Amino acid sequence: MITLLTMHELRGLMVQELGELHQLFSMLLIATEPDTPDRRNILASLENIERAMGYHARLAVQPTHSR
Repeated sequence: MITLLTMHELRGLMVQELGELHQLFSMLLIATEPDTPDRRNILASLENIERAMGYHARLAVQPTHSR
């Protein structure tokens, strides 16, 4: 059974690692049957990975405040 990756687990990963996980889970998604627990976990994990990637992207474009 494929486990769900949580935001807590993904928080410390680098952008490249998140990209590699996204690719892996995308390939796993293709190989799963519809309406199965594995497919639901893969879809939820992909959503969490994308949220973590978005967090990194937001950090990269935030302006720095100088005083």
